[in-house]
Amino acid sequence: MGKRSVKVLILIFAAVAFVALLLAGCRQKQGDGGSRPVSAAAVTIRDDSGVELTVKNIPRRIVSLTPSNTEILFALGLGDRVVGVTTYCDYPPEAKNKPKIGDLQANVEKIVSLKPDLVVAKWTMNRDAVASLRKLNVPVLCVEPESIEGVYRAIRLIAKATATSEAGEKIVAGMKAQLEEVKQKVAAIPPAKRPRVFIEVGDDPLYTAGSQTFIDELLNLAGGVNIAADIKGYQMYSIERVVEKNPDVILAPDSYYIDVEKIIQKRPGWSSIKAVRDGRIINNLDPNMINRPGPRSAQAVKAIARALYPELFK
Repeated sequence: MGKRSVKVLILIFAAVAFVALLLAGCRQKQGDGGSRPVSAAAVTIRDDSGVELTVKNIPRRIVSLTPSNTEILFALGLGDRVVGVTTYCDYPPEAKNKPKIGDLQANVEKIVSLKPDLVVAKWTMNRDAVASLRKLNVPVLCVEPESIEGVYRAIRLIAKATATSEAGEKIVAGMKAQLEEVKQKVAAIPPAKRPRVFIEVGDDPLYTAGSQTFIDELLNLAGGVNIAADIKGYQMYSIERVVEKNPDVILAPDSYYIDVEKIIQKRPGWSSIKAVRDGRIINNLDPNMINRPGPRSAQAVKAIARALYPELFK
């Protein structure tokens, strides 16, 4: 073979190799910004409903049935894959523009019409829709984040199902760093000196959050003491009992859209409560950030801590 033929073969080989590399790069870019492969080995996950779900391919069309799950999906960088959300899914702002599948009573027919390859739900909230979707062989992943640890687990489960585990671990690490910052700032305050707080979650009738609730955990992490820690869950609480307990602070996150201070002034005996006398009624925090167990929960703890101890968070 002459030198000219050898050169031609070398050029042809180089051209073929270049095209192959170019095509590989295009496939990777089309997959997900080059950050993850187009396909991956199947993963099997036992979700919070106790069901094992096998995800054979990386989901490309995802429907969320709760606002907290929508926030997790967007935090994982999966916003472009979300094809359906509830009418309550308003964070981040881009979520508002996604097709709606109903409120917390999800429309199964609408969900199916979106042809999802993964539906992310909350079992206790979406039980009927989940059962119907599973009968139709629609892949459903249920998470149940009712604590900070539960939030970490929910993020990791959704991340595992969507091949974004690295992003999930970064979110969890960031949350832990924020919580550690708050912990260090309030650590020197002895329990006896920590503000006693009444959590108002409903005003007519008056409701509060006792122990074993998500907001109670957030308050404890923020360095506050719940005066209703002797009850469990969300329960009605008498006006007289709050006067008797005489809290230092009133935390009213669900009063974001009403004049809670005006309402409080009308309650008999409340003008004598220390929190009312001192003007320590916290009602300017984002209720969704506080009530939704998700990526912003550590921010919620920091916001409550800043309201309780403004001198520590200047």
